[in-house]
Amino acid sequence: MLAQADNIYLLIILSMAGTFSMIVTFVLIHFRNLHKLSAQAEQLQHARLQYQQELLAAVIESQEAERRRIGQDLHDDVGTALSNLRMTVELYQHRNGSLAADPSAFVTSCKTIIDKVMVEVRHISHNLSPVSLHLYGFTEAVEELADMLNNGRKLRCRLDNEAPALFDALPGPRATALYRVVEELLHNAIKHSAGQQVQLRFWSEPDALVFSYQDDGRGMVWEPAAKKGMGLHNIESRLSILHATYSVQTAPNAGFGIVARLPL
Repeated sequence: MLAQADNIYLLIILSMAGTFSMIVTFVLIHFRNLHKLSAQAEQLQHARLQYQQELLAAVIESQEAERRRIGQDLHDDVGTALSNLRMTVELYQHRNGSLAADPSAFVTSCKTIIDKVMVEVRHISHNLSPVSLHLYGFTEAVEELADMLNNGRKLRCRLDNEAPALFDALPGPRATALYRVVEELLHNAIKHSAGQQVQLRFWSEPDALVFSYQDDGRGMVWEPAAKKGMGLHNIESRLSILHATYSVQTAPNAGFGIVARLPL
């Protein structure tokens, strides 16, 4: 009987030791998993912060680049035209001694230069704040961009807007951000694509407004994690402001395409 009781106590002790060992093992595994999850969460947070910092840097650099471009436009176009106007006046005075002698050629020359200055100022003003977007809405402003492209010699633009009322109903900041995305894509097409055709399409889905862009240019190797040019950074930052999701379809010699969905 005593030996049997000792065996029972031994089994109980062994069972308790085994149970304790299992508990300790589970606790250790649990804490290890928590540590791994914490490390993964920290890495994800770091990646998000780094991405936000890159977007912020892209926005700041974009603003500085825009200021430099405006300054260059004012210096090269408006400044040059006004200098020519001054030279025309001084030359006329030098030749005629006064402004009274046969002013018709002088007036025509001055009007031509002044008209050029007005066109350049209007162009700079439009780039800063597109008037048609604020006065007539998103649809009219995008049509104007397409017309400007078609009036040039490099590219032809096909525009298909299946939901004009919904896009025109976008609040001002969202409409401006989307307009800048379209503008940047067209600017990149002119500058980099070496293509002949661009297609813009706008439509609606039950829970989103959808926009697509496609050109037939040289395309590129697309790596989402790779460092991008300023134009693509600008596009990504504005799509981020819109809380839009997007996908890119491109390959060397296969054109560049993007589809963006703006949640309603």
